[in-house]
Amino acid sequence: MSAILRFIVLIPHRDSGRLLWEYRRQLFAAGFEGAYSFPGVAPVAVVSQAFTKGELQGVARTLRALSVQGGRGGKIAIQDLGSLTYSPSSPSGESLYTLTMFGPFLDVPSPEFSHPRVRYRFPRLLLVAGLIKTEAAERLMQEALPQSSAWFFRAGMVANMLFRPLSSGAPGYSFEWHIGTPVWLPSYRARP
Repeated sequence: MSAILRFIVLIPHRDSGRLLWEYRRQLFAAGFEGAYSFPGVAPVAVVSQAFTKGELQGVARTLRALSVQGGRGGKIAIQDLGSLTYSPSSPSGESLYTLTMFGPFLDVPSPEFSHPRVRYRFPRLLLVAGLIKTEAAERLMQEALPQSSAWFFRAGMVANMLFRPLSSGAPGYSFEWHIGTPVWLPSYRARP
Protein backbone atom coordinates (compact mmCIF):
# COMPACT_ATOMS: atom_id res chain seq x y z
CA MET A 1 0.00 0.00 0.00
CA SER A 2 1.38 3.42 -0.91
CA ALA A 3 1.10 6.58 1.17
CA ILE A 4 -2.01 7.43 -0.86
CA LEU A 5 -5.27 6.35 0.77
CA ARG A 6 -8.56 5.75 -0.99
CA PHE A 7 -11.64 6.34 1.11
CA ILE A 8 -15.37 5.99 0.68
CA VAL A 9 -16.82 9.02 2.47
CA LEU A 10 -20.19 10.41 3.54
CA ILE A 11 -20.55 14.13 2.83
CA PRO A 12 -23.28 16.17 4.53
CA HIS A 13 -25.32 18.57 2.40
CA ARG A 14 -23.56 21.94 2.07
CA ASP A 15 -26.07 23.67 4.38
CA SER A 16 -25.02 21.32 7.18
CA GLY A 17 -21.44 21.48 5.97
CA ARG A 18 -21.46 25.21 6.78
CA LEU A 19 -22.13 24.37 10.44
CA LEU A 20 -19.10 22.07 10.44
CA TRP A 21 -17.02 24.75 8.71
CA GLU A 22 -17.98 27.25 11.43
CA TYR A 23 -17.05 24.73 14.12
CA ARG A 24 -13.67 24.13 12.46
CA ARG A 25 -13.10 27.87 12.40
CA GLN A 26 -13.76 28.02 16.15
CA LEU A 27 -11.35 25.12 16.75
CA PHE A 28 -8.62 26.80 14.70
CA ALA A 29 -9.13 30.08 16.57
CA ALA A 30 -8.77 28.12 19.84
CA GLY A 31 -5.33 26.84 18.71
CA PHE A 32 -6.40 23.51 17.22
CA GLU A 33 -3.63 23.03 14.61
CA GLY A 34 -5.20 20.30 12.49
CA ALA A 35 -8.62 21.89 11.98
CA TYR A 36 -8.19 22.12 8.20
CA SER A 37 -6.01 19.05 7.59
CA PHE A 38 -8.85 16.75 6.52
CA PRO A 39 -12.05 17.52 4.61
CA GLY A 40 -15.36 17.82 6.45
CA VAL A 41 -16.54 14.30 5.63
CA ALA A 42 -17.21 11.07 7.52
CA PRO A 43 -14.90 8.24 6.38
CA VAL A 44 -16.86 5.04 5.87
CA ALA A 45 -14.11 2.71 4.60
CA VAL A 46 -10.60 2.53 3.19
CA VAL A 47 -10.58 0.75 -0.17
CA SER A 48 -7.91 -0.57 -2.54
CA GLN A 49 -9.60 0.94 -5.64
CA ALA A 50 -12.31 3.51 -6.23
CA PHE A 51 -15.89 2.28 -6.16
CA THR A 52 -17.98 2.54 -9.31
CA LYS A 53 -21.05 4.75 -9.44
CA GLY A 54 -23.27 1.69 -8.95
CA GLU A 55 -21.27 0.59 -5.90
CA LEU A 56 -21.46 4.09 -4.42
CA GLN A 57 -25.22 4.04 -4.99
CA GLY A 58 -25.37 0.79 -3.02
CA VAL A 59 -23.52 2.42 -0.10
CA ALA A 60 -25.85 5.44 -0.33
CA ARG A 61 -28.94 3.19 -0.18
CA THR A 62 -27.52 1.38 2.86
CA LEU A 63 -26.80 4.68 4.65
CA ARG A 64 -30.32 5.92 3.88
CA ALA A 65 -31.81 2.70 5.28
CA LEU A 66 -29.70 3.10 8.45
CA SER A 67 -30.89 6.71 8.79
CA VAL A 68 -34.50 5.50 8.94
CA GLN A 69 -33.99 2.73 11.53
CA GLY A 70 -34.78 3.34 15.16
CA GLY A 71 -37.24 6.16 14.43
CA ARG A 72 -34.56 8.51 13.07
CA GLY A 73 -36.87 9.72 10.31
CA GLY A 74 -34.10 9.83 7.73
CA LYS A 75 -31.98 12.14 9.91
CA ILE A 76 -28.27 11.71 10.55
CA ALA A 77 -27.48 13.59 13.76
CA ILE A 78 -24.19 14.48 15.37
CA GLN A 79 -23.39 13.14 18.82
CA ASP A 80 -20.55 13.47 21.30
CA LEU A 81 -17.01 14.42 20.27
CA GLY A 82 -14.48 11.66 19.83
CA SER A 83 -11.61 10.37 17.75
CA LEU A 84 -10.77 7.49 15.41
CA THR A 85 -7.29 6.33 14.43
CA TYR A 86 -6.16 4.62 11.23
CA SER A 87 -2.59 3.65 10.33
CA PRO A 88 -1.93 2.59 6.74
CA SER A 89 0.97 0.18 6.30
CA SER A 90 3.38 -0.76 3.55
CA PRO A 91 3.32 -4.23 1.94
CA SER A 92 6.04 -5.24 4.44
CA GLY A 93 3.75 -4.24 7.33
CA GLU A 94 5.61 -1.05 8.25
CA SER A 95 3.37 1.81 9.40
CA LEU A 96 3.50 4.67 6.88
CA TYR A 97 1.86 7.29 9.11
CA THR A 98 -1.02 7.55 11.55
CA LEU A 99 -4.21 9.53 11.12
CA THR A 100 -6.13 10.38 14.27
CA MET A 101 -9.35 12.07 13.21
CA PHE A 102 -11.32 14.21 15.64
CA GLY A 103 -14.92 15.43 15.50
CA PRO A 104 -18.50 14.56 16.37
CA PHE A 105 -19.66 10.99 15.96
CA LEU A 106 -22.79 10.42 13.86
CA ASP A 107 -25.77 8.54 15.27
CA VAL A 108 -26.08 6.05 12.40
CA PRO A 109 -24.12 2.82 12.63
CA SER A 110 -21.26 2.17 10.25
CA PRO A 111 -22.60 0.20 7.26
CA GLU A 112 -21.52 -3.42 6.87
CA PHE A 113 -19.35 -4.23 3.86
CA SER A 114 -18.48 -7.54 2.25
CA HIS A 115 -16.58 -6.20 -0.73
CA PRO A 116 -13.15 -7.50 -1.77
CA ARG A 117 -11.82 -3.95 -2.25
CA VAL A 118 -12.62 -2.86 1.31
CA ARG A 119 -9.38 -2.88 3.32
CA TYR A 120 -10.82 -1.33 6.47
CA ARG A 121 -14.32 -0.41 7.63
CA PHE A 122 -14.50 2.33 10.25
CA PRO A 123 -16.25 1.04 13.39
CA ARG A 124 -18.16 4.31 13.83
CA LEU A 125 -18.94 7.22 11.56
CA LEU A 126 -17.15 10.39 12.63
CA LEU A 127 -17.61 13.74 10.90
CA VAL A 128 -14.02 14.94 10.80
CA ALA A 129 -13.40 18.41 12.22
CA GLY A 130 -9.63 17.94 12.03
CA LEU A 131 -6.59 15.79 12.68
CA ILE A 132 -4.82 15.51 16.00
CA LYS A 133 -1.63 13.87 17.23
CA THR A 134 -2.44 10.36 18.39
CA GLU A 135 -0.75 10.80 21.75
CA ALA A 136 -2.85 13.92 22.42
CA ALA A 137 -6.24 12.34 21.70
CA GLU A 138 -7.16 11.40 25.29
CA ARG A 139 -5.95 14.71 26.72
CA LEU A 140 -7.81 16.64 24.03
CA MET A 141 -11.08 14.93 24.92
CA GLN A 142 -10.72 16.23 28.49
CA GLU A 143 -9.93 19.83 27.52
CA ALA A 144 -12.48 22.61 27.31
CA LEU A 145 -12.83 22.53 23.53
CA PRO A 146 -15.50 24.52 21.78
CA GLN A 147 -18.51 22.22 21.61
CA SER A 148 -20.27 21.74 18.31
CA SER A 149 -23.91 22.78 18.33
CA ALA A 150 -26.47 20.00 17.93
CA TRP A 151 -27.54 19.54 14.33
CA PHE A 152 -28.53 16.91 11.81
CA PHE A 153 -28.82 16.42 8.08
CA ARG A 154 -31.04 14.33 5.84
CA ALA A 155 -29.44 15.21 2.51
CA GLY A 156 -25.96 13.84 1.95
CA MET A 157 -23.71 12.23 -0.60
CA VAL A 158 -21.28 9.33 -0.87
CA ALA A 159 -18.05 9.64 -2.85
CA ASN A 160 -14.60 8.24 -3.46
CA MET A 161 -11.78 10.29 -1.95
CA LEU A 162 -8.03 10.19 -2.57
CA PHE A 163 -5.87 11.39 0.33
CA ARG A 164 -2.10 11.72 0.58
CA PRO A 165 0.53 13.40 2.73
CA LEU A 166 2.46 16.33 1.28
CA SER A 167 6.25 16.24 1.22
CA SER A 168 6.37 19.78 2.60
CA GLY A 169 4.53 21.54 5.41
CA ALA A 170 3.84 20.56 9.00
CA PRO A 171 4.33 16.81 9.53
CA GLY A 172 1.08 15.14 10.52
CA TYR A 173 -1.03 18.07 9.34
CA SER A 174 -0.07 18.62 5.67
CA PHE A 175 -2.19 16.56 3.32
CA GLU A 176 -4.03 16.98 0.05
CA TRP A 177 -7.18 15.29 -1.14
CA HIS A 178 -9.49 14.93 -4.09
CA ILE A 179 -13.15 14.00 -3.74
CA GLY A 180 -14.68 12.27 -6.77
CA THR A 181 -18.12 12.76 -8.26
CA PRO A 182 -20.61 12.24 -5.43
CA VAL A 183 -23.77 10.14 -5.42
CA TRP A 184 -26.73 11.45 -3.42
CA LEU A 185 -28.37 9.40 -0.70
CA PRO A 186 -31.87 8.45 -1.89
CA SER A 187 -34.43 11.05 -0.84
CA TYR A 188 -36.30 10.35 2.37
CA ARG A 189 -40.06 9.92 2.20
CA ALA A 190 -42.00 9.55 5.42
CA ARG A 191 -44.49 6.71 5.31
CA PRO A 192 -48.08 7.66 6.16
